[in-house]
Amino acid sequence: MYQITKELDAAGFSINTVRTVVLRNNGELSFKTLEYFVIYISLKDSCIVVDGNKIRVKANHLAYIAPFKDVVYDSESPDDIIIAFSSSFYERSGKDSFILNSDLFFNSQYNVFTAPTIGNGAEIKKLIVNRLDLYRDKEMGLYIAVAHNCVEILLLDGLLGIQNQLVKPEKINFSYMDVVNRFRVLLQKHFKEEKGVSFYSEKLGVSSQRLSVMTELVLGKGAKKVIVQKVTDEAVKMLQNSVLNISEIAMDLGFADEGNFSAFIKKHYNKTPSEIRDTNQVYL
Repeated sequence: MYQITKELDAAGFSINTVRTVVLRNNGELSFKTLEYFVIYISLKDSCIVVDGNKIRVKANHLAYIAPFKDVVYDSESPDDIIIAFSSSFYERSGKDSFILNSDLFFNSQYNVFTAPTIGNGAEIKKLIVNRLDLYRDKEMGLYIAVAHNCVEILLLDGLLGIQNQLVKPEKINFSYMDVVNRFRVLLQKHFKEEKGVSFYSEKLGVSSQRLSVMTELVLGKGAKKVIVQKVTDEAVKMLQNSVLNISEIAMDLGFADEGNFSAFIKKHYNKTPSEIRDTNQVYL
């Protein structure tokens, strides 16, 4: 299955039509979302399959597909738009984490949540697609900023849809989904100072082992791996874009010294901080 584009590798974000991704996938309609979140923009009535469940997406609607899903797109809707992005691309604050881990993607009532767009297909193309095209060949940081803004617009459209569509929720305060959502919000807030599972499990009132079971079910990886991935993603992002030197980045991310930081990055990213910093930037 087609899994990930160079654009996702470089920026943590991609936007393509169904036609384009199917062409890159040698004509196959089946895909894996891996660790990426997907917003599917339907310009006409479409039918997609997510983990074996048929999902009918009306024209001018959005479908929010969580990470680690198997998806089959609709061959009859080649102009529909697929936006994929990583959590590290979108999460810049506790608010972002809350939105990303809300009922939009992790919903107890729907296999895949869908919501109407604000405007028709032509308006969506003007607001999202055309705007991104204007910045695609600009400086990477500027393009990512515009992409983040576009994703936020679509997520807020979905949150409005949730308020209108969801029935009275069941008692899920202590469900594994709720715990994982709160874990990720805590992680966004504390990852620089706290890198151990026990800190988060104590805050959440569950054992470290139980938290890891929950994250494995929801995210496909244990709690420790989630923490390591978050720290690694942030470190790489800073090494590629920050004006801080390596020692300053290490301190900012809560490491005791540069040597400890370098060993961590080498272990989990297979490159030293210097190698990451010296690597030429990859542009779209």
